[in-house]
Amino acid sequence: MSGPVIAICGPPGAGKSTLAARLAARMPGAARLDWDDHETFTHQPPEAVEAWLARGADPAEIAVPGLAEAIRAAAARGPVLLETPFGRAHPGTGALIDRMAWIEIPADLALARKLSALAVHPGMPAAWLQGWLAAYARIVRPALKRQAEQVRPLADLTIDGESSPGVQADLVQAAFTSGG
Repeated sequence: MSGPVIAICGPPGAGKSTLAARLAARMPGAARLDWDDHETFTHQPPEAVEAWLARGADPAEIAVPGLAEAIRAAAARGPVLLETPFGRAHPGTGALIDRMAWIEIPADLALARKLSALAVHPGMPAAWLQGWLAAYARIVRPALKRQAEQVRPLADLTIDGESSPGVQADLVQAAFTSGG
C-alpha cells in the first residue's frame, strides 16, 4: 500500500461525508470509500442488534464484504479517505488505517443532522423512520455510547463537530498531510 489511509469516524450525523468531500476536493486523486456501502449489519432485525449490544458490541462481529480489498486497491493508487463508524476498532479494516480522526458532536445535533438527511430521501418510507426513532433509546443511543467508548480513544485527532467543515478540513489536512 502507498496510502495514506485516513479514517474519518463519528456517529451518524457527525459530518463524516461532508468532511470527506471537503478533503477530497483538496487532495487530488484521493479515493473516497464509505463503510456504509459494504456493511449489511444494519439491515438485520432490531433484536439482532440488541443481542450484539448485549454481547458487548464487538466490531469484529460486523462483516463488511469487500471493504478491506477496496481499501488496499485504492491505497495502491494514492490517498484514501475512509468514512467509517469503527476506525481502528474494526479488526478487518482497522489495521489498514494510517491516520484517524474522530468527529466529536453533541448527540442532539447529530440526531438532528441525521433526521434532516433522512428527510430528503423521497423514497424513505415513513414507517422505517418511525421504527428507527422508536428504537433510538433502546438500540441506537446505547450503540452510539459504545461506539464512542471503543473508537474515540483510538483517534489521532479529535475534531469539534460544531466547527465548520472548512475548519475541520484545515485541521485534518494540517495534522495528517503536512507532516503533522
